[in-house]
Amino acid sequence: MRLDRSRLAYQEHDLVTALLETEELLDEDPDNVAALEVLADTELELGHGREAGLVFAHLLRLDPEQPLYLAGMAIACFLHADFQGAVSYGGEALKLQEDLSEAHAYVGLACERLGLLDASQQHLERARAIDPEGWRQPPELHEIPWAEVLSRALERVPEQLAPFYQQVPIVWQQLPDPAVLRSVDPPISPLVLALYEGTSGGPGDHTGILPRSLRIFQGNARRFAHDLDRLVEDLGQALSAEAADWMGIPLESGHARP
Repeated sequence: MRLDRSRLAYQEHDLVTALLETEELLDEDPDNVAALEVLADTELELGHGREAGLVFAHLLRLDPEQPLYLAGMAIACFLHADFQGAVSYGGEALKLQEDLSEAHAYVGLACERLGLLDASQQHLERARAIDPEGWRQPPELHEIPWAEVLSRALERVPEQLAPFYQQVPIVWQQLPDPAVLRSVDPPISPLVLALYEGTSGGPGDHTGILPRSLRIFQGNARRFAHDLDRLVEDLGQALSAEAADWMGIPLESGHARP
């Protein structure tokens, strides 16, 4: 069955297949709840806040008081840099089911972006109490060997992109500016690890102009720092993607250094 194939594809992280299978199924049966749930989860996994929000909105029309759909909408809002929306939907979910760890977590993350630090801490601690493994306490900033992490991440940047980081200064920043996230459509994920500062001339640009800086967001990075190898890999990918985007070089054509 197509639904079974879509679920299996999602479980195996074959997200393109999961999307195709569920979309074809929904063409035939637009209100198929099981298919909508797989599609919504797949869009969240891909980081597509807007698309996930549309699917969760459909699910909420079918079942307005389903806390899992409200929590999903909170996550979708957060990924779309709509922090007030994340707090609102997450709060509605928690009124119906208080032990939803992801609702607490994303309300906490959204509150952090809104400067509501006490509320953020309370929700993140509650998420951690419900799901200690999924929402482990991240290490403090001073506990992470940032110089080592950066050095190892730069070693993963493809050789043809390496000159970018010989000329562009790297700046450490706690969290990305929400206005920067929303300056493009769709917005950049609030969980982004790195962003260049400036406007590229576009693919193939050879003006020689470089961005003012490359910003690494330590507040986001520290959430992955329980596993330094994963943090190095993720940061290496982020640095490669930013350099490739500025330089107009297809990332897949590069060869990572050993």
